[in-house]
Amino acid sequence: MSSLPPWLGLMGAGLLFGALAAGLLRYGLRKQAIEAASKSSNSSGISNNSNNTSTITDQDVQAEAQRRIQQQHLADLAQAQKDGRLSDSQYAAARDELMRQVLADQADAAFAQQHSDGATRSVRWGWLVALLCALTAVSYVQLGASSAWWPLPLSQRVQISATTPEQLAEQTRVWQQATESRPRDAEAWLTLARLQAAQQAHALAEQALARVVALSPEPDLWIERAQMKAFSAGGVYTGEPWAWIEQVLREQPQHLNALVLAGTAALSEQRAAVAQGYWQRALALVPADSEAAQGLQQALSQAAQQAISQNLKPVARDSRRDSPSANPPDIASGGQADSPVLIQGEVRVAQALQSQISPGARLFVYALAEGGSRRPVAIWRGSPSGWPVRFALSDSMGMGAPPLLSSLSQVRLVARISQSGSAQPQEGDLQVELPGVKTGVQGVVLHITAR
Repeated sequence: MSSLPPWLGLMGAGLLFGALAAGLLRYGLRKQAIEAASKSSNSSGISNNSNNTSTITDQDVQAEAQRRIQQQHLADLAQAQKDGRLSDSQYAAARDELMRQVLADQADAAFAQQHSDGATRSVRWGWLVALLCALTAVSYVQLGASSAWWPLPLSQRVQISATTPEQLAEQTRVWQQATESRPRDAEAWLTLARLQAAQQAHALAEQALARVVALSPEPDLWIERAQMKAFSAGGVYTGEPWAWIEQVLREQPQHLNALVLAGTAALSEQRAAVAQGYWQRALALVPADSEAAQGLQQALSQAAQQAISQNLKPVARDSRRDSPSANPPDIASGGQADSPVLIQGEVRVAQALQSQISPGARLFVYALAEGGSRRPVAIWRGSPSGWPVRFALSDSMGMGAPPLLSSLSQVRLVARISQSGSAQPQEGDLQVELPGVKTGVQGVVLHITAR
Protein backbone atom coordinates (compact mmCIF):
# COMPACT_ATOMS: atom_id res chain seq x y z
CA MET A 1 0.00 0.00 0.00
CA SER A 2 2.94 2.34 0.61
CA SER A 3 5.54 3.55 -1.84
CA LEU A 4 8.61 5.79 -1.60
CA PRO A 5 8.22 9.29 -3.11
CA PRO A 6 10.23 9.86 -6.32
CA TRP A 7 12.04 12.90 -4.89
CA LEU A 8 13.67 10.73 -2.23
CA GLY A 9 15.55 8.70 -4.83
CA LEU A 10 16.57 11.83 -6.71
CA MET A 11 17.85 13.43 -3.52
CA GLY A 12 19.90 10.33 -2.74
CA ALA A 13 21.37 10.35 -6.25
CA GLY A 14 22.24 14.03 -5.91
CA LEU A 15 24.02 13.47 -2.60
CA LEU A 16 25.90 10.52 -4.05
CA PHE A 17 27.14 12.59 -6.99
CA GLY A 18 28.11 15.38 -4.61
CA ALA A 19 30.18 13.01 -2.47
CA LEU A 20 31.84 11.56 -5.59
CA ALA A 21 32.70 15.04 -6.86
CA ALA A 22 34.17 16.03 -3.50
CA GLY A 23 36.34 12.89 -3.48
CA LEU A 24 37.59 13.58 -6.98
CA LEU A 25 38.36 17.17 -6.02
CA ARG A 26 40.45 16.11 -3.05
CA TYR A 27 42.25 13.44 -5.06
CA GLY A 28 43.00 15.87 -7.88
CA LEU A 29 44.42 18.51 -5.55
CA ARG A 30 46.77 16.06 -3.88
CA LYS A 31 47.91 14.60 -7.18
CA GLN A 32 48.67 18.04 -8.59
CA ALA A 33 50.67 18.98 -5.51
CA ILE A 34 52.75 15.78 -5.72
CA GLU A 35 53.42 16.16 -9.46
CA ALA A 36 54.36 19.82 -9.06
CA ALA A 37 56.74 18.97 -6.26
CA SER A 38 58.37 16.17 -8.28
CA LYS A 39 58.89 18.26 -11.41
CA SER A 40 60.18 21.21 -9.47
CA SER A 41 62.67 18.97 -7.66
CA ASN A 42 63.96 17.41 -10.89
CA SER A 43 64.46 20.71 -12.66
CA SER A 44 66.25 22.47 -9.81
CA GLY A 45 69.91 22.22 -8.91
CA ILE A 46 71.20 20.37 -5.89
CA SER A 47 72.24 23.66 -4.30
CA ASN A 48 68.63 24.96 -4.44
CA ASN A 49 67.02 21.69 -3.32
CA SER A 50 66.39 22.76 0.27
CA ASN A 51 64.81 26.10 -0.77
CA ASN A 52 62.47 24.41 -3.29
CA THR A 53 61.43 21.84 -0.72
CA SER A 54 60.63 24.62 1.70
CA THR A 55 58.54 26.45 -0.94
CA ILE A 56 56.56 23.31 -1.85
CA THR A 57 55.96 22.57 1.79
CA ASP A 58 54.63 26.10 2.35
CA GLN A 59 52.29 25.76 -0.63
CA ASP A 60 50.97 22.44 0.66
CA VAL A 61 50.37 23.87 4.13
CA GLN A 62 48.56 26.87 2.67
CA ALA A 63 46.39 24.69 0.42
CA GLU A 64 45.54 22.35 3.28
CA ALA A 65 44.63 25.29 5.52
CA GLN A 66 42.39 26.71 2.79
CA ARG A 67 40.64 23.37 2.37
CA ARG A 68 40.02 23.11 6.10
CA ILE A 69 38.54 26.61 6.19
CA GLN A 70 36.21 25.72 3.33
CA GLN A 71 35.19 22.42 4.95
CA GLN A 72 34.48 24.22 8.25
CA HIS A 73 32.42 26.83 6.42
CA LEU A 74 30.39 24.07 4.75
CA ALA A 75 29.84 22.37 8.12
CA ASP A 76 28.72 25.70 9.64
CA LEU A 77 26.17 26.13 6.83
CA ALA A 78 24.82 22.61 7.40
CA GLN A 79 24.49 23.28 11.15
CA ALA A 80 22.69 26.57 10.48
CA GLN A 81 20.21 24.76 8.24
CA LYS A 82 19.69 22.08 10.89
CA ASP A 83 19.13 24.73 13.62
CA GLY A 84 16.59 26.53 11.43
CA ARG A 85 18.68 29.68 11.03
CA LEU A 86 18.80 29.08 7.28
CA SER A 87 15.96 27.89 5.06
CA ASP A 88 16.54 25.16 2.48
CA SER A 89 16.80 27.73 -0.32
CA GLN A 90 19.18 29.96 1.68
CA TYR A 91 21.35 26.96 2.52
CA ALA A 92 21.47 25.87 -1.13
CA ALA A 93 22.41 29.38 -2.29
CA ALA A 94 25.18 29.76 0.31
CA ARG A 95 26.54 26.29 -0.37
CA ASP A 96 26.58 26.91 -4.13
CA GLU A 97 28.44 30.20 -3.60
CA LEU A 98 31.03 28.42 -1.47
CA MET A 99 31.52 25.71 -4.08
CA ARG A 100 31.85 28.31 -6.81
CA GLN A 101 34.61 29.91 -4.74
CA VAL A 102 36.30 26.51 -4.47
CA LEU A 103 36.10 26.11 -8.23
CA ALA A 104 37.50 29.62 -8.76
CA ASP A 105 40.43 28.90 -6.44
CA GLN A 106 41.17 25.68 -8.23
CA ALA A 107 40.96 27.40 -11.59
CA ASP A 108 43.60 29.87 -10.43
CA ALA A 109 45.75 27.01 -9.19
CA ALA A 110 45.32 25.26 -12.53
CA PHE A 111 46.70 28.26 -14.39
CA ALA A 112 49.65 28.36 -11.99
CA GLN A 113 50.54 24.75 -12.77
CA GLN A 114 52.28 25.49 -16.08
CA HIS A 115 54.17 22.21 -16.07
CA SER A 116 51.04 19.99 -15.90
CA ASP A 117 50.64 17.79 -18.97
CA GLY A 118 47.49 17.20 -21.07
CA ALA A 119 46.43 14.09 -19.17
CA THR A 120 46.39 15.95 -15.87
CA ARG A 121 44.25 18.73 -17.38
CA SER A 122 41.74 16.18 -18.70
CA VAL A 123 41.36 14.61 -15.27
CA ARG A 124 40.94 18.02 -13.65
CA TRP A 125 38.23 19.18 -16.03
CA GLY A 126 36.50 15.83 -15.73
CA TRP A 127 35.90 16.13 -12.00
CA LEU A 128 35.07 19.84 -12.32
CA VAL A 129 32.25 18.98 -14.73
CA ALA A 130 31.09 16.14 -12.46
CA LEU A 131 31.01 18.48 -9.47
CA LEU A 132 28.99 21.10 -11.35
CA CYS A 133 26.50 18.45 -12.50
CA ALA A 134 26.11 17.18 -8.94
CA LEU A 135 25.55 20.68 -7.58
CA THR A 136 22.99 21.41 -10.27
CA ALA A 137 21.10 18.19 -9.52
CA VAL A 138 21.02 18.79 -5.77
CA SER A 139 19.90 22.41 -6.21
CA TYR A 140 17.21 21.26 -8.65
CA VAL A 141 15.93 18.79 -6.09
CA GLN A 142 15.86 21.31 -3.25
CA LEU A 143 14.50 24.36 -5.06
CA GLY A 144 12.03 22.75 -7.43
CA ALA A 145 11.95 20.49 -10.45
CA SER A 146 9.85 19.92 -13.49
CA SER A 147 6.66 17.91 -13.03
CA ALA A 148 8.08 15.49 -15.56
CA TRP A 149 10.43 14.28 -12.81
CA TRP A 150 7.46 13.94 -10.44
CA PRO A 151 4.59 12.37 -12.38
CA LEU A 152 1.21 12.84 -10.76
CA PRO A 153 0.01 9.80 -8.82
CA LEU A 154 -2.63 7.69 -10.52
CA SER A 155 -5.34 8.87 -8.13
CA GLN A 156 -4.85 12.46 -9.39
CA ARG A 157 -4.38 11.72 -13.09
CA VAL A 158 -7.84 10.31 -13.76
CA GLN A 159 -10.63 12.87 -14.19
CA ILE A 160 -14.18 12.20 -15.35
CA SER A 161 -15.52 14.67 -17.92
CA ALA A 162 -18.96 13.14 -18.52
CA THR A 163 -21.89 14.89 -16.86
CA THR A 164 -25.12 13.64 -18.42
CA PRO A 165 -26.46 10.09 -17.97
CA GLU A 166 -25.97 9.46 -21.69
CA GLN A 167 -22.33 10.55 -21.59
CA LEU A 168 -21.68 8.48 -18.48
CA ALA A 169 -23.22 5.39 -20.07
CA GLU A 170 -21.25 5.79 -23.32
CA GLN A 171 -17.92 6.38 -21.58
CA THR A 172 -18.56 3.44 -19.27
CA ARG A 173 -19.04 1.20 -22.31
CA VAL A 174 -15.81 2.49 -23.89
CA TRP A 175 -13.72 2.02 -20.77
CA GLN A 176 -15.24 -1.39 -20.09
CA GLN A 177 -13.90 -2.46 -23.47
CA ALA A 178 -10.54 -0.84 -22.63
CA THR A 179 -10.18 -2.91 -19.46
CA GLU A 180 -11.01 -6.08 -21.39
CA SER A 181 -8.31 -5.39 -23.98
CA ARG A 182 -5.79 -4.03 -21.43
CA PRO A 183 -6.43 -5.90 -18.18
CA ARG A 184 -3.24 -4.57 -16.55
CA ASP A 185 -3.95 -0.92 -17.31
CA ALA A 186 -4.57 0.59 -13.86
CA GLU A 187 -5.61 3.94 -15.33
CA ALA A 188 -8.31 2.29 -17.43
CA TRP A 189 -9.67 0.43 -14.40
CA LEU A 190 -9.72 3.59 -12.29
CA THR A 191 -11.53 5.54 -15.02
CA LEU A 192 -14.12 2.79 -15.22
CA ALA A 193 -14.50 2.73 -11.43
CA ARG A 194 -15.14 6.47 -11.23
CA LEU A 195 -17.62 6.37 -14.08
CA GLN A 196 -19.50 3.60 -12.28
CA ALA A 197 -19.39 5.53 -9.00
CA ALA A 198 -20.84 8.59 -10.75
CA GLN A 199 -23.81 6.41 -11.73
CA GLN A 200 -24.27 5.15 -8.15
CA ALA A 201 -23.05 1.65 -9.15
CA HIS A 202 -20.91 1.49 -6.01
CA ALA A 203 -20.52 -2.29 -5.92
CA LEU A 204 -19.18 -2.36 -9.48
CA ALA A 205 -16.94 0.61 -8.73
CA GLU A 206 -15.49 -1.20 -5.71
CA GLN A 207 -14.78 -4.29 -7.83
CA ALA A 208 -12.95 -2.16 -10.40
CA LEU A 209 -10.99 -0.43 -7.62
CA ALA A 210 -9.91 -3.84 -6.34
CA ARG A 211 -8.17 -4.32 -9.70
CA VAL A 212 -6.67 -0.82 -9.46
CA VAL A 213 -5.06 -1.28 -6.03
CA ALA A 214 -3.68 -4.65 -7.12
CA LEU A 215 -1.82 -2.83 -9.91
CA SER A 216 -1.10 0.48 -8.16
CA PRO A 217 -1.51 0.27 -4.36
CA GLU A 218 -1.64 4.00 -3.61
CA PRO A 219 -3.08 4.95 -0.20
CA ASP A 220 -5.59 7.35 -1.78
CA LEU A 221 -6.92 4.52 -3.93
CA TRP A 222 -7.36 2.25 -0.89
CA ILE A 223 -9.37 5.03 0.76
CA GLU A 224 -11.48 5.41 -2.37
CA ARG A 225 -12.10 1.67 -2.39
CA ALA A 226 -13.10 1.74 1.29
CA GLN A 227 -15.64 4.47 0.54
CA MET A 228 -17.14 2.56 -2.39
CA LYS A 229 -17.30 -0.64 -0.30
CA ALA A 230 -19.20 1.21 2.43
CA PHE A 231 -21.55 2.87 -0.05
CA SER A 232 -22.34 -0.49 -1.62
CA ALA A 233 -23.28 -1.76 1.87
CA GLY A 234 -25.64 1.13 2.51
CA GLY A 235 -23.16 3.30 4.39
CA VAL A 236 -21.83 0.59 6.70
CA TYR A 237 -18.07 0.73 7.30
CA THR A 238 -17.77 -2.33 9.52
CA GLY A 239 -15.29 -4.92 8.23
CA GLU A 240 -13.06 -4.32 5.25
CA PRO A 241 -13.68 -0.55 4.84
CA TRP A 242 -12.52 0.16 8.40
CA ALA A 243 -9.58 -2.25 8.03
CA TRP A 244 -8.37 -0.45 4.91
CA ILE A 245 -8.73 2.98 6.51
CA GLU A 246 -6.82 1.90 9.61
CA GLN A 247 -4.08 0.29 7.51
CA VAL A 248 -3.47 3.56 5.66
CA LEU A 249 -3.41 5.49 8.95
CA ARG A 250 -0.93 3.05 10.46
CA GLU A 251 1.47 3.68 7.58
CA GLN A 252 0.67 7.40 7.17
CA PRO A 253 -0.90 8.84 10.36
CA GLN A 254 -1.30 12.26 8.70
CA HIS A 255 -3.02 11.02 5.53
CA LEU A 256 -5.71 13.64 4.95
CA ASN A 257 -8.25 11.56 3.01
CA ALA A 258 -7.93 8.67 5.44
CA LEU A 259 -8.58 10.97 8.42
CA VAL A 260 -11.62 12.50 6.74
CA LEU A 261 -13.12 9.13 5.85
CA ALA A 262 -12.33 7.74 9.32
CA GLY A 263 -14.37 10.57 10.79
CA THR A 264 -17.20 9.80 8.37
CA ALA A 265 -17.13 6.12 9.33
CA ALA A 266 -17.09 6.89 13.06
CA LEU A 267 -20.01 9.31 12.77
CA SER A 268 -22.04 6.74 10.82
CA GLU A 269 -21.58 4.42 13.81
CA GLN A 270 -22.84 7.10 16.24
CA ARG A 271 -19.32 7.66 17.66
CA ALA A 272 -19.36 11.43 17.44
CA ALA A 273 -16.42 12.02 19.78
CA VAL A 274 -14.21 9.67 17.75
CA ALA A 275 -15.27 11.41 14.53
CA GLN A 276 -14.33 14.76 16.05
CA GLY A 277 -10.85 13.46 16.86
CA TYR A 278 -10.21 12.36 13.29
CA TRP A 279 -11.56 15.59 11.79
CA GLN A 280 -9.56 17.77 14.19
CA ARG A 281 -6.40 16.03 13.01
CA ALA A 282 -7.46 16.55 9.38
CA LEU A 283 -8.25 20.23 10.03
CA ALA A 284 -4.68 20.79 11.21
CA LEU A 285 -3.39 19.64 7.82
CA VAL A 286 -5.28 22.11 5.59
CA PRO A 287 -5.00 25.92 5.24
CA ALA A 288 -7.29 27.71 7.68
CA ASP A 289 -9.05 29.75 4.97
CA SER A 290 -9.48 26.89 2.48
CA GLU A 291 -12.71 25.32 1.31
CA ALA A 292 -11.59 22.03 2.83
CA ALA A 293 -11.22 23.71 6.23
CA GLN A 294 -14.72 25.17 5.98
CA GLY A 295 -16.17 21.75 5.15
CA LEU A 296 -14.35 20.16 8.07
CA GLN A 297 -15.59 22.88 10.41
CA GLN A 298 -19.16 22.13 9.33
CA ALA A 299 -18.60 18.42 9.86
CA LEU A 300 -17.13 19.08 13.31
CA SER A 301 -20.16 21.18 14.20
CA GLN A 302 -22.44 18.32 13.15
CA ALA A 303 -20.42 15.84 15.21
CA ALA A 304 -20.53 18.16 18.23
CA GLN A 305 -24.32 18.42 18.00
CA GLN A 306 -24.59 14.66 17.76
CA ALA A 307 -22.25 14.18 20.74
CA ILE A 308 -24.36 16.55 22.86
CA SER A 309 -27.58 14.78 21.90
CA GLN A 310 -26.06 11.39 22.69
CA ASN A 311 -24.88 12.56 26.12
CA LEU A 312 -27.92 14.56 27.17
CA LYS A 313 -30.96 13.10 25.45
CA PRO A 314 -32.52 9.77 26.45
CA VAL A 315 -33.47 7.43 23.64
CA ALA A 316 -37.20 8.00 23.15
CA ARG A 317 -39.46 5.26 21.93
CA ASP A 318 -41.27 6.23 18.74
CA SER A 319 -44.94 5.58 19.39
CA ARG A 320 -45.60 5.44 15.66
CA ARG A 321 -43.71 2.15 15.34
CA ASP A 322 -46.91 0.34 16.26
CA SER A 323 -48.70 1.83 13.29
CA PRO A 324 -48.40 -0.24 10.07
CA SER A 325 -48.39 2.91 7.93
CA ALA A 326 -45.58 4.58 9.83
CA ASN A 327 -42.10 4.46 8.30
CA PRO A 328 -39.53 5.79 10.82
CA PRO A 329 -35.95 6.52 9.75
CA ASP A 330 -33.51 3.65 9.71
CA ILE A 331 -31.46 4.50 12.82
CA ALA A 332 -28.73 1.93 12.12
CA SER A 333 -27.93 3.57 8.80
CA GLY A 334 -27.67 7.11 10.09
CA GLY A 335 -31.29 8.27 10.11
CA GLN A 336 -31.43 9.45 13.74
CA ALA A 337 -33.81 12.30 14.47
CA ASP A 338 -31.52 14.44 16.64
CA SER A 339 -30.88 17.21 14.10
CA PRO A 340 -33.40 19.62 12.54
CA VAL A 341 -35.53 18.28 9.70
CA LEU A 342 -34.67 20.21 6.53
CA ILE A 343 -36.87 18.52 3.91
CA GLN A 344 -40.09 16.67 4.65
CA GLY A 345 -42.60 15.03 2.38
CA GLU A 346 -44.05 11.79 1.14
CA VAL A 347 -43.55 9.22 -1.60
CA ARG A 348 -46.56 8.06 -3.61
CA VAL A 349 -46.78 5.17 -6.06
CA ALA A 350 -49.27 4.86 -8.89
CA GLN A 351 -51.97 2.29 -8.15
CA ALA A 352 -51.02 0.24 -11.23
CA LEU A 353 -47.47 -0.18 -9.93
CA GLN A 354 -48.19 -1.04 -6.31
CA SER A 355 -49.00 -4.65 -7.14
CA GLN A 356 -45.59 -5.01 -8.81
CA ILE A 357 -43.66 -4.16 -5.65
CA SER A 358 -42.14 -7.22 -3.97
CA PRO A 359 -42.70 -7.82 -0.22
CA GLY A 360 -39.02 -7.37 0.63
CA ALA A 361 -38.65 -4.08 -1.24
CA ARG A 362 -36.95 -1.09 0.40
CA LEU A 363 -37.53 2.58 -0.24
CA PHE A 364 -34.60 4.98 -0.54
CA VAL A 365 -35.08 8.75 -0.60
CA TYR A 366 -31.92 10.81 -0.98
CA ALA A 367 -30.83 14.33 -1.80
CA LEU A 368 -28.12 15.22 -4.31
CA ALA A 369 -26.32 18.51 -4.78
CA GLU A 370 -27.55 20.23 -7.93
CA GLY A 371 -24.86 20.07 -10.63
CA GLY A 372 -22.32 18.46 -8.31
CA SER A 373 -21.26 15.01 -7.24
CA ARG A 374 -23.73 12.12 -7.40
CA ARG A 375 -22.87 11.27 -3.79
CA PRO A 376 -25.97 11.74 -1.59
CA VAL A 377 -25.80 14.55 0.96
CA ALA A 378 -28.64 12.92 2.93
CA ILE A 379 -30.36 9.56 2.59
CA TRP A 380 -33.49 8.06 4.18
CA ARG A 381 -34.25 4.33 4.15
CA GLY A 382 -37.42 2.48 5.01
CA SER A 383 -39.37 -0.73 4.42
CA PRO A 384 -42.81 0.45 3.35
CA SER A 385 -45.94 -1.48 4.28
CA GLY A 386 -48.40 0.94 2.73
CA TRP A 387 -48.61 4.05 0.57
CA PRO A 388 -48.02 6.96 0.72
CA VAL A 389 -44.83 6.86 2.79
CA ARG A 390 -43.65 9.86 4.81
CA PHE A 391 -39.97 10.77 4.90
CA ALA A 392 -37.76 13.47 6.44
CA LEU A 393 -34.19 14.46 5.61
CA SER A 394 -31.67 16.16 7.93
CA ASP A 395 -27.91 16.68 8.27
CA SER A 396 -27.69 13.61 10.50
CA MET A 397 -28.63 11.45 7.53
CA GLY A 398 -25.58 12.51 5.50
CA MET A 399 -22.52 10.42 4.72
CA GLY A 400 -20.58 12.30 7.39
CA ALA A 401 -18.49 14.42 5.00
CA PRO A 402 -19.19 17.82 3.44
CA PRO A 403 -21.25 19.20 1.88
CA LEU A 404 -24.03 19.05 4.45
CA LEU A 405 -27.66 19.29 3.42
CA SER A 406 -28.02 22.51 5.44
CA SER A 407 -25.23 24.16 3.41
CA LEU A 408 -27.17 23.83 0.12
CA SER A 409 -29.95 26.16 -0.98
CA GLN A 410 -31.59 23.55 -3.20
CA VAL A 411 -31.12 19.90 -4.08
CA ARG A 412 -32.33 17.16 -6.39
CA LEU A 413 -34.51 14.56 -4.62
CA VAL A 414 -34.54 10.94 -5.74
CA ALA A 415 -36.96 8.27 -4.55
CA ARG A 416 -36.14 4.68 -5.51
CA ILE A 417 -37.88 1.44 -4.65
CA SER A 418 -35.39 -1.42 -4.64
CA GLN A 419 -37.17 -4.69 -5.35
CA SER A 420 -34.24 -6.70 -3.96
CA GLY A 421 -33.65 -4.43 -0.98
CA SER A 422 -30.13 -3.59 -2.22
CA ALA A 423 -28.75 -0.08 -2.00
CA GLN A 424 -27.40 -0.51 -5.54
CA PRO A 425 -29.66 0.42 -8.49
CA GLN A 426 -30.79 -2.70 -10.32
CA GLU A 427 -33.05 -3.58 -13.20
CA GLY A 428 -36.67 -3.61 -12.13
CA ASP A 429 -36.35 -0.80 -9.55
CA LEU A 430 -38.93 2.00 -9.54
CA GLN A 431 -37.59 5.55 -9.38
CA VAL A 432 -38.47 9.21 -9.70
CA GLU A 433 -36.33 12.36 -9.55
CA LEU A 434 -37.41 15.88 -8.62
CA PRO A 435 -34.88 18.71 -9.24
CA GLY A 436 -34.85 22.19 -7.74
CA VAL A 437 -36.19 21.30 -4.29
CA LYS A 438 -35.55 24.15 -1.84
CA THR A 439 -33.90 23.25 1.44
CA GLY A 440 -36.38 23.78 4.27
CA VAL A 441 -39.46 22.79 2.27
CA GLN A 442 -42.21 20.65 3.81
CA GLY A 443 -44.91 18.71 2.05
CA VAL A 444 -42.91 17.84 -1.06
CA VAL A 445 -44.40 14.94 -3.03
CA LEU A 446 -42.38 12.37 -4.98
CA HIS A 447 -44.82 10.46 -7.21
CA ILE A 448 -43.57 7.27 -8.88
CA THR A 449 -45.72 6.65 -11.95
CA ALA A 450 -43.47 4.47 -14.13
CA ARG A 451 -40.33 2.37 -14.08
